[in-house]
Amino acid sequence: MAAIAGPPVPVAHVAGEQACDVRLNVHDPDPKGMNVRVAPGKPPGAVIAVLKPDGDWTEVHAVAQSGEWLRIDGAETVDDDAPSGMRSVFRGVGWVHVSGLGVSELMTGEGTVLRAAPSDGAKALKKIGPDDEPKRTRILGCSGKFIHVDADGLNAWTRNYCTNERTTCS
Repeated sequence: MAAIAGPPVPVAHVAGEQACDVRLNVHDPDPKGMNVRVAPGKPPGAVIAVLKPDGDWTEVHAVAQSGEWLRIDGAETVDDDAPSGMRSVFRGVGWVHVSGLGVSELMTGEGTVLRAAPSDGAKALKKIGPDDEPKRTRILGCSGKFIHVDADGLNAWTRNYCTNERTTCS
C-alpha cells in the first residue's frame, strides 16, 4: 500500500520550470515503488514518499517539468470501494522521474494526432488509429495539457491519450 505523505516538507521549485496539467500512470518497474523526492536533479533530493504498487494502477497529477523530472501535487490509486473509484495515496508536492511514468495507450476515440509542438495548431506528424498503436511509448515531459512522447522513435506531442486501464479509451 502506498503511504500518504506526513508533515509538509519544503519542496524545491526550479527556475525555468515548464507548467503543465496532465495525469500519468506510474509504470515504475521497481517492485519497491516510485520515489517522490523533495527536489529534482543529480543527485536528486531526499525521498519524501514512495508510491508502492497498489491495486490496478496509480496515477499522478503533474503540474510542472524540469529536465527529466515532473513536479506532482498528488497521486491516486484505483479502489473500487472508494466513493469515486480512486483513493488518494499521496497528498502534497514532490518530484518524480519521467522514466517511471507512462500511459495506457495513445489511441483514443477517432484517433490521436501526434504533433511537432505542444499546440493544437502545430504540424501533425502522425495520426494513430486503432491498428497502429505504438509498440513502445515513453514519456519525455509535459507542457500545458500536452504530453511529450517518444512513440516508436517519433518525438511528438499530444493531449489525447488514455490513462484508464479499464477502458478501451474510445
